[in-house]
Amino acid sequence: MVEKINGIESKFDNRKLIPLHFPMGIISFTLFSGKKIMNTHCLKVALKTTIPVFLGYISCGIAFGLVTVNAGYPWWLAPAMGILMFAGAGQFLAIPLFATGAPVFAILATELLLNIRHIVYGLPLINQFKSCRRTKPYLIYALTDETFSLLTTTEVPAGVGAEDYYFMVSFLDQFYWVGGSLIGGLAGAMIPFDMTGVDFALTALFAVLTIDQIQKFVREKKGSVNNTVPADDKKVAAGEGEDAGI
Repeated sequence: MVEKINGIESKFDNRKLIPLHFPMGIISFTLFSGKKIMNTHCLKVALKTTIPVFLGYISCGIAFGLVTVNAGYPWWLAPAMGILMFAGAGQFLAIPLFATGAPVFAILATELLLNIRHIVYGLPLINQFKSCRRTKPYLIYALTDETFSLLTTTEVPAGVGAEDYYFMVSFLDQFYWVGGSLIGGLAGAMIPFDMTGVDFALTALFAVLTIDQIQKFVREKKGSVNNTVPADDKKVAAGEGEDAGI
């Protein structure tokens, strides 16, 4: 196929998709020649799916930025940690450890104990990520409590590739966190804040999401029970049985 761009003819074959990797920190975006860079339908679906995480991560990211600056660190450290570390609770824990001059071994051991739960998170996703080749390293890196919750409780929409959907959800979640951290870091550097209780923000978010998952599980269980009840029993329960008036 021949295409003219700015007066210059260029040739490409739509049947041959050549992967091009553009690293950005630890994130690697994969583009294909002859193919749209982004599936807008996938983006719209992922945006809708991640709205609850957006609301939580923006606020918690701002809180982390404020905590970082309040501890005496430069504003850019908050978004930088969100890009290179992206550990949520681990980041909140790292700041006081850095501030108190804790030994590197103690910091690593503490972070390992805090984040060892991700081993459990990874097990249910083995089959889901099995077909993901281009973005699997990033999907593993970007896995958080909230992202795990979304990937295991939502279905891949029709017309959207599973790998693209998983990648977009994970990327947007990290984008929200880094964006909130940037806002918090800049705000903390320019405006004085009372930091009382700010570091509890991530714990509150996790509690809210846990309650939401429990409620969803209960609703699904009730729905499955109602679907298995025989039709005659449903009529009796509704007062339509022969002996309902006794």
